Amino acid sequence: MSISRKDKQALTDWLEQKRGKPQYRPAPMAGVAVGKVLRPLSKKFGGGGASAAALSKHWPEIVGARWAKISQPLKFTGSRDGRTLVITAPGAAATLIMSASGPIIERLNGYLGDGYISRIRVIQTKMTTSNQTSLPKRGLSPREETQLQEGLSNIDNDGLKKALEKLGRGVLTDD
Repeated sequence: MSISRKDKQALTDWLEQKRGKPQYRPAPMAGVAVGKVLRPLSKKFGGGGASAAALSKHWPEIVGARWAKISQPLKFTGSRDGRTLVITAPGAAATLIMSASGPIIERLNGYLGDGYISRIRVIQTKMTTSNQTSLPKRGLSPREETQLQEGLSNIDNDGLKKALEKLGRGVLTDD
């Protein structure tokens, strides 16, 4: 059964008139729409963001004064599914932070968004003397002072004499 050219044209015209309209595109996901609005605002107003540098500004508020004294956020690693926050802490404080990681992760996710961080990794650093309270050094007793001056009396070079006096004071005052 062959169809004439005139009938083919009539069928094509009928199909074009009766054919359904194309399907509507679905609305974009809410996260994409919100991101398009918040990203420029975040750049303009310096929003908290999710960088470790921005997080360190609010670190005491998020984790509390106790943990903020002994730790500092370093960086984020991982992907969207399982981000890890890398924290630096001195010596045994790293163990303490790891033992309290559950509540710390909850506080961080409360600040950054639900499920943003899945785990914490702590890197041990050297203990700093700025956090420790050190006793002031004592001065030299009169007897030690005279012994030091007598020992330096034979030295003629002023620069060498000052350097040795500083060294002697440091050695004698260390307890």
